[in-house]
Amino acid sequence: MDVHPATTRIDIRRPFSGEGLISLIGPGGVGKSTLGAVLAERLGRTLLDLDHQFMARIGHIGQLIDEHGYDWYATENSRLAGKLIAELDRAAILATSSGFLASPGLYANNLALLQSGYSITLLPSPDIDQATSIVVERQMQRGFGFERQNEIEKFRRRFALYYPLGEMLVVSMSPVSDMATAVLAALGQPAI
Repeated sequence: MDVHPATTRIDIRRPFSGEGLISLIGPGGVGKSTLGAVLAERLGRTLLDLDHQFMARIGHIGQLIDEHGYDWYATENSRLAGKLIAELDRAAILATSSGFLASPGLYANNLALLQSGYSITLLPSPDIDQATSIVVERQMQRGFGFERQNEIEKFRRRFALYYPLGEMLVVSMSPVSDMATAVLAALGQPAI
């Protein structure tokens, strides 16, 4: 199925209660941070971007992965997410890191953290080939020195992991403002 660039398809798998943490999940490059910022502003919620929080509190992600390995990073990332969620004193939007649910040893813990609130999976297309093409191009333009074949393989693994997850699935290539409007309507939440 092709997704027209100006459409947003939303599958509500469980209705939103109106309360608690809203987590945005999905592979890297799908727009979690961008949509999270708009939703947080429109809902008057705190934005917790896990990658930004990690960089501010612990250090540069790439350098620390080089020094300590990906497993160390994933463990520290999980600990930080748990701490941030435990410290919340008001409603928030959490933009998770791309591999948040990709580490088998941390999957159950991280899934439990997300299940304490409401999770929204973001993808640009329900078609794995189309989604891969879109996201890999985005990732290659980010300037992080990614290798194309590695990004293709990583995205395809994570697409299969994330597609069935979340209380809501948002499939869109719409401008972020339009996507946010559609998500807010699906959540039944008026923007302030």
